[in-house]
Amino acid sequence: MPIQSEVQYAVVDHAASGDNTLVAAVTGKKIRVVSLCMVAAGTVLARFESGAGGTALTGQMSMAANTQIMLQYNPAGWFETAAAALLNLELSAAISVDGVVGFVTVE
Repeated sequence: MPIQSEVQYAVVDHAASGDNTLVAAVTGKKIRVVSLCMVAAGTVLARFESGAGGTALTGQMSMAANTQIMLQYNPAGWFETAAAALLNLELSAAISVDGVVGFVTVE
């Protein structure tokens, strides 16, 4: 079984169209998302990626004003980046998206 860190949290507070780094890359480690809550201030498509402009980890999720995406705690994880890749949130427009992401790093 891969060795993983304790659950850590990162603030989601982005409003730029395109790539938005949620969690910086960790040398030799994957970033596994175990929980998430985020809300959009307006209509926007959101997608998680392994690396900036990288491999899609989710499809594009449509968010309308004041709607949320919530992934309850899942110890197995919802998705993870490639080793040494940052966790990216790609937004289709310059709309404020805020919340929190819970993650662990794994080998």
